[in-house]
Amino acid sequence: MLYRDICRTLAVYLWILLLPLCIPLFIAIYCEWIVGSSVYPQPPAGPAFLMTMLFTALLGGVFWLIGQKSTGHLYRREALLLVLLVYFLTPAIGALPFYLNETLENPIDAYFEATSGLTTTGASIIQAKQYDSETGKEIPIKKTFVTGEKTDYTYYGNIAPITDSKTQKTLTGVEALSPALLFWRALMQWLGGGGIVVMFVAILPALGVGGKVLVQTEITGPSKESMFPRIKETASQLWKVYLFLTLLEIFLLYFTNEEMSWFNASAISLSTISTGGFTPVNGGIASFNNPYTDWIIVIFMILGSISFAIYFVCMRGKFSRLKDPELRAFLLIILFSAIVSTWQLVGKAQEMLIGESTGTYNFWEAFRFGTFQVVSAQTSTGFTTANYDLWPFSVQVLMLILMYVGGMAGSTAGGLKVVRQQTFLKIMKGKIESIFRPDTVRATRLGNAIIDHKTATTVLCFFMVAAYLAIASLFVFVLFAKIDPETSFSTVSCFLNNVGIAFRMGGPTETFAFLPGWGKLLGCFLMIAGRLEFFALLIAFVPAFWKTTY
Repeated sequence: MLYRDICRTLAVYLWILLLPLCIPLFIAIYCEWIVGSSVYPQPPAGPAFLMTMLFTALLGGVFWLIGQKSTGHLYRREALLLVLLVYFLTPAIGALPFYLNETLENPIDAYFEATSGLTTTGASIIQAKQYDSETGKEIPIKKTFVTGEKTDYTYYGNIAPITDSKTQKTLTGVEALSPALLFWRALMQWLGGGGIVVMFVAILPALGVGGKVLVQTEITGPSKESMFPRIKETASQLWKVYLFLTLLEIFLLYFTNEEMSWFNASAISLSTISTGGFTPVNGGIASFNNPYTDWIIVIFMILGSISFAIYFVCMRGKFSRLKDPELRAFLLIILFSAIVSTWQLVGKAQEMLIGESTGTYNFWEAFRFGTFQVVSAQTSTGFTTANYDLWPFSVQVLMLILMYVGGMAGSTAGGLKVVRQQTFLKIMKGKIESIFRPDTVRATRLGNAIIDHKTATTVLCFFMVAAYLAIASLFVFVLFAKIDPETSFSTVSCFLNNVGIAFRMGGPTETFAFLPGWGKLLGCFLMIAGRLEFFALLIAFVPAFWKTTY
């Protein structure tokens, strides 16, 4: 293992990471030192970002010194290890601003929030603290769920309320965070969605063989299509499309909703196209209660879940790629889910996140809220506009299924990916046919592509790994954390598929602050495993990976 080469590349990566850290720093300078606390009463984050940048620069210097005598090449094993180091080290860097300005006093909470951002999961740990009205002392939050047997939850919040001296309004939850921290949460999702690894491969073409491995590891899905012969060109073109879609959504959100500020439009757009799910307001997208906002976000959640290879091919005038079987299946699943959810919600009581219910869902309301929620689940974005935890079980189960279906390969979406579902069904069909036609020799195809033995084995192993991780994690949460089965299963599904929404204690009105410390760390592991699609992470547990073969 060429550790010096890995350290040298990590050093350059950490120095590049200083560039996105400058953006929230400038926001902090503007809000805290130019406008002042009269407008932004939240705890200042500027010094925390400065210290984070200083630490990152120094850490990069240490890695650079270690890697001075490197050979200048990364091979497959080194590139894979570099991916793992990036995905475990970057959340630690991203967590520092939350921890240093004491917004999140528990480092595990800060690391969980940053990991959730980087992996585009959007499962927030931020929970408003509760206080005794008479003594003013902090008290624990207590919840009870009855699912077969009664399950009691007792935990503490982590964000103290802030009182705006100008308006006398009390800010709680995410709204008590500095605007710089709120933007940093969204920016981490945007960077994670586009692929931090792809980003610095585009800037570091000298990675050679390792560069190709890094891009193939980062791009999700069973097929790693080379959209251009040069890795740098592939990565840079990806980011151009990614940036264009983000800017387009920002303008559409701002100009179609009078209550939408530039800041909120930017933060929401960064989280939408990355299929992340963090929002800068407590009520999420429901806070705006605007149909134009909802439908714009639905469109861009779908756009973020379509393979970026299709965008590239269409930009070159080759629209035949629109006939891609995965794209058609993805859109048909969305259409089917929208119809089913609308059908199940019509005439049911409205379950609002903000304000009181105003009766029952009519057709258009059911179509709007139902479509938004199923698209949010399938694209792994995790936005919410209604209290789906009180919806009919049929819609809840549909959402849970869609969390596993996921988006297209080569997109920012999580889940198991539509193409894997198609491949699995094709393999299963071929196997069933071979039982009553054992002498028939027929190639298994998906569209015009032949599913060879290697691809089939990889897909089947992928499903088995996902199933084993889900089952084992579910058992651990229920047995050791004493979490009810419904919450446990939906929470594990949330983490593994990088969705950000769950049910019961992880529902739309809750956060994941109820998890114990070790449960949050397990959640971080599952989120990173899901983002790297399992294999890239599990290789670290194979002893042969660490043996020197040179």
